[in-house]
Amino acid sequence: MNVEEYATMFSVEDNHWWYHGLRGMVREAWRRHAGDSARVLDAGCGTGAILAMLRAHARAQSARPVGVDLMPEAIRFCRIRQQNVTAAASVVALPFADGAFDAAVSLDVLCHRSIRDKRAPLLELARVLRPGGVLILNLPAYQWLYSSHDVAVHTNTRFTKGQATGLLRECRFSVIEATYWNSLLFPPIVLTRLWRKVFPPNGSDLASGGKGVSNAVFKAVLGIERGLLRLAPMPVGLSLFIVARNGKVDPVDQVDQVDQVDM
Repeated sequence: MNVEEYATMFSVEDNHWWYHGLRGMVREAWRRHAGDSARVLDAGCGTGAILAMLRAHARAQSARPVGVDLMPEAIRFCRIRQQNVTAAASVVALPFADGAFDAAVSLDVLCHRSIRDKRAPLLELARVLRPGGVLILNLPAYQWLYSSHDVAVHTNTRFTKGQATGLLRECRFSVIEATYWNSLLFPPIVLTRLWRKVFPPNGSDLASGGKGVSNAVFKAVLGIERGLLRLAPMPVGLSLFIVARNGKVDPVDQVDQVDQVDM
């Protein structure tokens, strides 16, 4: 990510509709699968908003989320948030012992251009998670949606559900939930992304976010969508959200997947 994007992210992510929606997705998955986990890693923690949320919502009083990010600038903003159990480190060389964590979160990291082998961070997460440990993963969807925003945040790969779940299985994870999301807003966002392919904007996509009527409306739409996702996965969307376990999963935990639409 461009260094200046961290300051912009820090200034808007508490209220910006997309970050608000992502925290809602993580929070609900966390409650279903990992809320009792005491040893938690945020691999690619950015400016620390997810770390703060995990600490606030963990059911285990002993839970102490740990965060790593490649960029020291990101860690500086984590410390401003009072998220001090953080360090500058790469997700392909995590400075932790085997089986050190019960759960891990990694949001929009695997897509980064610095990660040439997309299996490498997943294998490293499998190493530091205990057997049966939970991984919550978010990724941008569909390479054909690649736009100026991806350039700004140094994304080089957007994934289909089939690609992402296939990688996870190659790396010894058992997928228990997989869905596209940001689906109800998909049509207007697709049009915006395609427009930006032709007319790239100046400055950050986030700079004007986090306020106004449209921000409130988009938050409400994503809230409705999370309600729908409790009933069934979405077949298309701007992002992918996946929950997996390290190693084989008990059949009673396996979640039926709807037919995927990979565009």
